[in-house]
Amino acid sequence: MKKYFKQNSISFIQHNIGDDEIIAYRDSIIVEMKKMGASAQDIQLIHDATVRNSIRNKRKPEDVAWAILQ
Repeated sequence: MKKYFKQNSISFIQHNIGDDEIIAYRDSIIVEMKKMGASAQDIQLIHDATVRNSIRNKRKPEDVAWAILQ
């Protein structure tokens, strides 16, 4: 069991996401949310964990924006 978690944690750590990448992706999400008519309160729903997971899973900013607004 320890080997399983160790292998999974290694693959998780290998993809470091830089601050510039996070900022650019967050800005893309905000642009898409504004296109969909989001308010300032809606934009505050974007969290760092959401951005990081979306980048790791190669999600489109449009899809993330839509999901947040649902």
